[in-house]
Amino acid sequence: MDDPVYVLHVKKGFEDREQSIRRQFAALQTPFEWVLEFDIPEINAGILDHYRNPQDHLRIEEISCCLKHLGAWGRIAQSEAQGGLILEDDALLDTKRFGRIFARAVAEFKTSGAGTGCICLGDGCAMHVPWTKRKRGTCLYPAGQMRAADSYWINRQTAALLHRWVEANGFALPADHLITAILKELKIPLFWLEPTIVTQGSHCGVFNSIIQLNDIGFINKKYEFLIKKIRRKYIYPLLGVDPRFK
Repeated sequence: MDDPVYVLHVKKGFEDREQSIRRQFAALQTPFEWVLEFDIPEINAGILDHYRNPQDHLRIEEISCCLKHLGAWGRIAQSEAQGGLILEDDALLDTKRFGRIFARAVAEFKTSGAGTGCICLGDGCAMHVPWTKRKRGTCLYPAGQMRAADSYWINRQTAALLHRWVEANGFALPADHLITAILKELKIPLFWLEPTIVTQGSHCGVFNSIIQLNDIGFINKKYEFLIKKIRRKYIYPLLGVDPRFK
């Protein structure tokens, strides 16, 4: 993997997530960097004022998450790499296929000629490109919204634009909705990867959610996600529903 990997995490706590990430990247034999700035205790009145008081719209956990994404964008924008992969710490990677499919996705993006762009790698919210819309030899499909912010790749130009936008405008949306809104405003192409190679562990019952208040427990979350996945991956296409533009 040529591009750097940034994993959003906290300095203390959630050691199960830390161990999970370390195991997965050891299996991939790939280095990564933690993004640890903007933990909740570090968010003061000056930071909130700088970003136009997002606490009027978001909980402190959501604010911390957004700022960690912002930190990753800044690192990519200042790097010499062509782009960077951003993961939240509950990401579960398909380690057997990840390297091959990720490389294919980035290569397809580069040959598309797009100067900017974002690729959603995972099955966040159990959303998939309808099988009725897929094409042989294609793994990137245009979309109008982020699946989730747990796993995505952006090129350096996109990182700079996202970072600059938030520094100029602040934010008042959770990370996934914020990224969708900025991409739409700046007319930056957004793609969903199919097949997906990441699952969000806090959605499928592996981890408790840091942000969601209605955490319903490991077993219930596991079956809820499974039912949602069957409905959205296999039944939606039969009904003509395309969640990329819902």
